[in-house]
Amino acid sequence: MLNEIERQILGLMKGKLLATKGELLSALGRSDGIDIVMQRLRDMGYVDKVEPLGICYVITQAGMRALKRE
Repeated sequence: MLNEIERQILGLMKGKLLATKGELLSALGRSDGIDIVMQRLRDMGYVDKVEPLGICYVITQAGMRALKRE
């Protein structure tokens, strides 16, 4: 079960597929706990980190399916 911030992040990423940490921070309007939330989403397999481009995240197919179920 996703909490509200996780749902918001996946919703933002669904449209973009790839988002930098800065883009997520500005879209959410908050910075507290974002690293913990992103790590939790990574642990669940819903997003993955892409480091050659800086700190970027991509939504996985599992993340898209989880968003549809919510």
